[in-house]
Amino acid sequence: MNFGTLHLFPVPISESNHKNTIPKGLIDSANNIKNWIVETPKIGRKKIKIISPNIPISEHRLFPLDKFREENNDSRLLEPCLNGLDMGLISDAGAPAIADPGSRIVEAAHTLGIQVKPWVGPSSIFLGLMASGFNGQNFSFIGYLPHDKSDRKKLLIRSEKEVRNGITQIFIETPYRNTKLIEELCLLIGPDIYLCAAANLNSETEFIISKSIAEWRKIKKIDNYHKVPTIFLLGRSNKLH
Repeated sequence: MNFGTLHLFPVPISESNHKNTIPKGLIDSANNIKNWIVETPKIGRKKIKIISPNIPISEHRLFPLDKFREENNDSRLLEPCLNGLDMGLISDAGAPAIADPGSRIVEAAHTLGIQVKPWVGPSSIFLGLMASGFNGQNFSFIGYLPHDKSDRKKLLIRSEKEVRNGITQIFIETPYRNTKLIEELCLLIGPDIYLCAAANLNSETEFIISKSIAEWRKIKKIDNYHKVPTIFLLGRSNKLH
Protein backbone atom coordinates (compact mmCIF):
# COMPACT_ATOMS: atom_id res chain seq x y z
CA MET A 1 0.00 0.00 0.00
CA ASN A 2 1.20 3.50 -0.80
CA PHE A 3 1.55 5.89 2.09
CA GLY A 4 -0.53 9.04 2.40
CA THR A 5 1.03 12.51 2.35
CA LEU A 6 1.62 14.68 5.40
CA HIS A 7 0.44 18.22 4.55
CA LEU A 8 1.90 21.11 6.54
CA PHE A 9 -0.88 23.70 6.63
CA PRO A 10 -0.35 27.22 8.03
CA VAL A 11 -3.43 28.54 9.83
CA PRO A 12 -4.60 32.09 10.63
CA ILE A 13 -2.66 34.06 13.25
CA SER A 14 -5.51 36.51 13.87
CA GLU A 15 -9.20 36.18 14.63
CA SER A 16 -10.25 38.08 11.50
CA ASN A 17 -9.30 38.73 7.88
CA HIS A 18 -9.06 34.99 7.12
CA LYS A 19 -9.96 35.32 3.44
CA ASN A 20 -6.94 37.52 2.81
CA THR A 21 -4.43 35.32 4.63
CA ILE A 22 -5.16 31.73 3.59
CA PRO A 23 -4.51 30.77 -0.07
CA LYS A 24 -7.36 29.14 -1.99
CA GLY A 25 -5.14 26.24 -3.04
CA LEU A 26 -4.51 25.41 0.62
CA ILE A 27 -8.24 25.33 1.36
CA ASP A 28 -8.92 23.16 -1.69
CA SER A 29 -6.43 20.57 -0.44
CA ALA A 30 -7.47 20.81 3.21
CA ASN A 31 -11.08 20.07 2.21
CA ASN A 32 -9.98 16.57 1.22
CA ILE A 33 -8.44 15.71 4.59
CA LYS A 34 -10.13 14.29 7.70
CA ASN A 35 -7.13 13.29 9.83
CA TRP A 36 -5.23 16.04 11.65
CA ILE A 37 -2.27 16.29 13.98
CA VAL A 38 -2.91 19.32 16.18
CA GLU A 39 -1.10 21.17 18.93
CA THR A 40 -4.21 21.94 21.05
CA PRO A 41 -7.49 20.15 20.15
CA LYS A 42 -9.82 23.03 21.10
CA ILE A 43 -7.86 25.56 19.06
CA GLY A 44 -7.27 22.99 16.32
CA ARG A 45 -11.00 22.53 15.74
CA LYS A 46 -11.46 26.30 15.25
CA LYS A 47 -8.61 26.45 12.74
CA ILE A 48 -9.81 23.37 10.83
CA LYS A 49 -13.27 24.95 10.44
CA ILE A 50 -11.55 27.84 8.66
CA ILE A 51 -9.20 25.94 6.34
CA SER A 52 -11.48 22.94 5.74
CA PRO A 53 -15.00 24.45 5.71
CA ASN A 54 -16.64 21.82 3.50
CA ILE A 55 -16.32 18.94 5.98
CA PRO A 56 -18.33 18.97 9.24
CA ILE A 57 -15.98 19.17 12.21
CA SER A 58 -17.58 16.00 13.63
CA GLU A 59 -16.12 14.01 10.72
CA HIS A 60 -12.53 15.03 11.47
CA ARG A 61 -10.19 12.91 13.58
CA LEU A 62 -7.76 14.85 15.73
CA PHE A 63 -4.43 13.46 16.93
CA PRO A 64 -3.05 15.75 19.68
CA LEU A 65 0.71 16.29 19.76
CA ASP A 66 1.90 16.23 23.35
CA LYS A 67 4.60 18.89 23.24
CA PHE A 68 5.68 18.22 26.82
CA ARG A 69 6.45 14.52 26.36
CA GLU A 70 9.08 13.60 23.81
CA GLU A 71 8.39 9.89 23.84
CA ASN A 72 8.59 7.73 20.74
CA ASN A 73 4.89 8.11 19.91
CA ASP A 74 5.30 10.30 16.83
CA SER A 75 5.07 7.34 14.48
CA ARG A 76 1.77 6.33 16.10
CA LEU A 77 0.31 9.76 15.31
CA LEU A 78 1.10 9.14 11.63
CA GLU A 79 -0.86 5.89 11.50
CA PRO A 80 -3.45 7.19 8.97
CA CYS A 81 -0.60 8.12 6.59
CA LEU A 82 0.85 4.65 6.99
CA ASN A 83 -2.58 3.30 6.00
CA GLY A 84 -2.64 5.34 2.81
CA LEU A 85 -4.61 8.40 4.01
CA ASP A 86 -3.43 12.00 3.72
CA MET A 87 -3.02 13.94 6.97
CA GLY A 88 -2.79 17.60 7.91
CA LEU A 89 -0.38 19.01 10.48
CA ILE A 90 -1.31 22.38 11.99
CA SER A 91 -0.02 24.62 14.76
CA ASP A 92 -2.17 26.72 17.09
CA ALA A 93 -1.27 29.74 14.95
CA GLY A 94 0.77 30.37 11.83
CA ALA A 95 3.08 27.88 10.14
CA PRO A 96 3.59 24.42 11.63
CA ALA A 97 7.07 23.15 12.53
CA ILE A 98 8.48 26.71 12.81
CA ALA A 99 8.99 27.56 16.49
CA ASP A 100 6.58 24.70 16.99
CA PRO A 101 6.81 21.09 18.28
CA GLY A 102 5.39 19.84 14.97
CA SER A 103 8.95 19.54 13.66
CA ARG A 104 9.13 16.19 15.50
CA ILE A 105 6.27 14.87 13.38
CA VAL A 106 7.93 16.03 10.17
CA GLU A 107 11.15 14.27 11.19
CA ALA A 108 9.21 11.08 11.94
CA ALA A 109 7.47 11.28 8.55
CA HIS A 110 10.80 11.49 6.73
CA THR A 111 12.12 8.54 8.74
CA LEU A 112 9.08 6.44 7.79
CA GLY A 113 9.27 7.40 4.11
CA ILE A 114 6.09 9.49 4.17
CA GLN A 115 5.95 12.35 1.66
CA VAL A 116 5.88 15.81 3.28
CA LYS A 117 4.06 18.67 1.53
CA PRO A 118 4.56 22.23 2.89
CA TRP A 119 2.00 24.91 2.05
CA VAL A 120 2.34 28.68 1.85
CA GLY A 121 0.54 30.70 4.53
CA PRO A 122 0.95 33.16 7.41
CA SER A 123 3.90 33.08 9.82
CA SER A 124 4.33 35.90 12.32
CA ILE A 125 8.10 35.35 12.35
CA PHE A 126 8.52 35.95 8.65
CA LEU A 127 5.83 38.63 8.40
CA GLY A 128 7.56 40.57 11.17
CA LEU A 129 10.95 40.18 9.53
CA MET A 130 9.59 41.32 6.16
CA ALA A 131 8.03 44.42 7.72
CA SER A 132 10.97 45.39 9.96
CA GLY A 133 13.40 46.71 7.38
CA PHE A 134 16.18 44.71 9.06
CA ASN A 135 18.65 42.24 7.59
CA GLY A 136 16.63 39.31 6.26
CA GLN A 137 19.65 37.36 5.03
CA ASN A 138 21.04 36.61 8.48
CA PHE A 139 18.65 36.33 11.42
CA SER A 140 17.97 34.31 14.54
CA PHE A 141 14.69 33.41 16.22
CA ILE A 142 15.18 33.29 19.99
CA GLY A 143 11.63 32.38 21.01
CA TYR A 144 10.41 33.40 24.46
CA LEU A 145 12.83 35.36 26.63
CA PRO A 146 13.84 33.87 29.99
CA HIS A 147 11.74 34.84 33.01
CA ASP A 148 14.77 35.04 35.29
CA LYS A 149 15.88 38.68 35.41
CA SER A 150 19.61 37.92 35.27
CA ASP A 151 19.32 35.40 32.42
CA ARG A 152 17.03 37.78 30.55
CA LYS A 153 19.50 40.66 30.83
CA LYS A 154 22.40 38.48 29.68
CA LEU A 155 20.44 37.28 26.65
CA LEU A 156 19.43 40.79 25.62
CA ILE A 157 23.00 42.07 25.94
CA ARG A 158 24.19 39.11 23.85
CA SER A 159 21.44 39.82 21.32
CA GLU A 160 22.67 43.40 20.90
CA LYS A 161 26.15 42.09 20.10
CA GLU A 162 24.64 39.75 17.50
CA VAL A 163 22.75 42.68 15.94
CA ARG A 164 25.98 44.68 15.69
CA ASN A 165 27.43 41.72 13.81
CA GLY A 166 24.57 41.96 11.33
CA ILE A 167 22.32 39.22 12.73
CA THR A 168 18.71 40.29 13.21
CA GLN A 169 17.23 39.00 16.49
CA ILE A 170 13.58 37.90 16.63
CA PHE A 171 11.70 37.03 19.81
CA ILE A 172 8.28 36.91 21.46
CA GLU A 173 6.86 37.59 24.89
CA THR A 174 3.71 36.73 26.82
CA PRO A 175 1.32 39.50 25.67
CA TYR A 176 0.64 40.94 29.13
CA ARG A 177 4.42 41.56 29.50
CA ASN A 178 4.85 43.39 26.20
CA THR A 179 4.95 46.90 27.66
CA LYS A 180 7.47 45.89 30.31
CA LEU A 181 9.65 44.27 27.65
CA ILE A 182 9.74 47.45 25.55
CA GLU A 183 10.71 49.42 28.65
CA GLU A 184 13.49 46.90 29.38
CA LEU A 185 14.81 47.16 25.84
CA CYS A 186 14.87 50.95 26.05
CA LEU A 187 17.02 50.69 29.20
CA LEU A 188 19.40 47.92 28.14
CA ILE A 189 19.90 48.29 24.38
CA GLY A 190 22.09 50.94 22.73
CA PRO A 191 20.27 53.96 21.23
CA ASP A 192 21.48 53.26 17.68
CA ILE A 193 19.97 49.74 17.59
CA TYR A 194 16.52 49.48 16.02
CA LEU A 195 13.46 47.80 17.53
CA CYS A 196 10.48 46.65 15.49
CA ALA A 197 7.26 45.71 17.28
CA ALA A 198 4.75 44.05 14.94
CA ALA A 199 1.37 43.58 16.59
CA ASN A 200 -1.90 41.89 15.58
CA LEU A 201 -0.35 40.73 12.33
CA ASN A 202 -2.76 39.85 9.53
CA SER A 203 -5.68 41.38 11.42
CA GLU A 204 -7.69 44.49 10.67
CA THR A 205 -6.01 46.22 13.63
CA GLU A 206 -2.44 45.34 12.60
CA PHE A 207 0.17 47.94 13.56
CA ILE A 208 3.92 47.80 13.01
CA ILE A 209 6.46 50.30 14.37
CA SER A 210 10.16 50.14 13.53
CA LYS A 211 12.35 52.82 15.16
CA SER A 212 15.72 53.26 16.81
CA ILE A 213 15.89 52.69 20.56
CA ALA A 214 16.63 56.42 20.86
CA GLU A 215 13.27 57.16 19.20
CA TRP A 216 11.44 54.57 21.31
CA ARG A 217 12.79 56.28 24.45
CA LYS A 218 11.01 59.49 23.46
CA ILE A 219 7.59 57.81 23.56
CA LYS A 220 6.08 58.91 26.87
CA LYS A 221 3.49 56.17 27.20
CA ILE A 222 3.72 52.69 25.68
CA ASP A 223 0.47 50.90 26.41
CA ASN A 224 -1.03 49.96 23.05
CA TYR A 225 0.91 46.67 23.05
CA HIS A 226 -0.52 45.43 26.35
CA LYS A 227 -2.08 41.97 25.91
CA VAL A 228 -1.73 42.26 22.12
CA PRO A 229 0.00 39.38 20.22
CA THR A 230 3.31 40.92 19.15
CA ILE A 231 6.57 39.80 17.63
CA PHE A 232 9.71 41.79 18.44
CA LEU A 233 12.82 42.26 16.33
CA LEU A 234 16.16 43.94 17.02
CA GLY A 235 18.20 45.04 14.03
CA ARG A 236 20.50 47.71 12.71
CA SER A 237 19.94 50.37 10.10
CA ASN A 238 20.83 49.46 6.52
CA LYS A 239 21.98 53.05 5.97
CA LEU A 240 24.92 52.75 8.32
CA HIS A 241 26.56 49.68 6.74
